[in-house]
Amino acid sequence: MKRTVFAVALLVALAAAAPALAVEASEAPRSKPLAVGSAFPDVPLIGPVSPEAAAALGIAPGKAQTPINALTAEVLVVEIFSMYCPYCQKDAPTVNALHDLIGKRGLSNRIAVIGIGAGNSDAEVDIFRKKYAIPFPLFSDAAFAVHVRVGEVGTPFFYVLKKQKDGSYTVLDGSLGVINSPAEFLSFITRKAGI
Repeated sequence: MKRTVFAVALLVALAAAAPALAVEASEAPRSKPLAVGSAFPDVPLIGPVSPEAAAALGIAPGKAQTPINALTAEVLVVEIFSMYCPYCQKDAPTVNALHDLIGKRGLSNRIAVIGIGAGNSDAEVDIFRKKYAIPFPLFSDAAFAVHVRVGEVGTPFFYVLKKQKDGSYTVLDGSLGVINSPAEFLSFITRKAGI
């Protein structure tokens, strides 16, 4: 009986410590997410970047291939999505709400959100951006080159990264599935990042 009570208490504690994600996702059979504490690869971010997004990310505007380590955000939330993923479509308003909440809490100078479209061309990413009024930068990965380097994860998948002194990013967390609560997820991010 004591073991059962302990096990239930442990599960509740673990659930409270985890990000507020519901596991609604398109799974990938070869998925091997990057480990917490590991270096995030300096993948290229491909696609057009608006002047507003470029200013927020600390990069040049226009169509370019920018290495992720060129971004200046102290904490970077990277959503691996696909325009064809029904869970990504369903979650788009919630991720938009997360981005808006970051701004409302005065954290947009420290936390940035980007999306990388696994298997999506610039045109497909642009369709997704317009259809769901995405306010943060989205990048294409038509050949799945980035997707392979970040663990061939299912979608949507969220990496929370922390900028290091050498300019690289380290993985603070990786989670498969839709965001249940933007406020809880932001609270989790700030706790993990020490903000």
